[in-house]
Amino acid sequence: MTRSFLILLLLLGLIATGPLFALSPGDAVSISVREGELRSAPQFLAAITQRLGYGVSVTVEEIRQDWARIVLQDGVRGWIHTTSIAPPEEMNLTGTQSESPGTTPREIALAGRGFNEQVEAEYRSQNELNFDRVDRMEGYLAPLEDLGAFLQEIDAELSGEVDS
Repeated sequence: MTRSFLILLLLLGLIATGPLFALSPGDAVSISVREGELRSAPQFLAAITQRLGYGVSVTVEEIRQDWARIVLQDGVRGWIHTTSIAPPEEMNLTGTQSESPGTTPREIALAGRGFNEQVEAEYRSQNELNFDRVDRMEGYLAPLEDLGAFLQEIDAELSGEVDS
């Protein structure tokens, strides 16, 4: 197998992975991604009715495969993929110490909001870190022709046209 095929399999595995916790109707959970998409039906192509920020508390009403019907504190209901929610205690939103040495609940909350310039500045001021290499990597762009060739290679591998 080629490297790109292995990467694709890894990404598909991560996407297909459901929640790492048991989920039941009545559970109180929180949005565990930067921006959770509340949908009108339990499918990715359903209309997005609202976007929910990291840490928003919701209650699970129903489970359908990898989707949860949730209700917000103001009564709004909708569907969200279960990979976008987690119990608050797993997100360290309660103010308790993290089980990971060196990681504070504040750092976990910052990571959940996304690593933007403001978060980077705050983290840098607390941790004497140099982000120059990260900033340089963020500037790298692959030409569209290379991306197209990569996708064609993946498609050929998946359809069995290329020997590994």
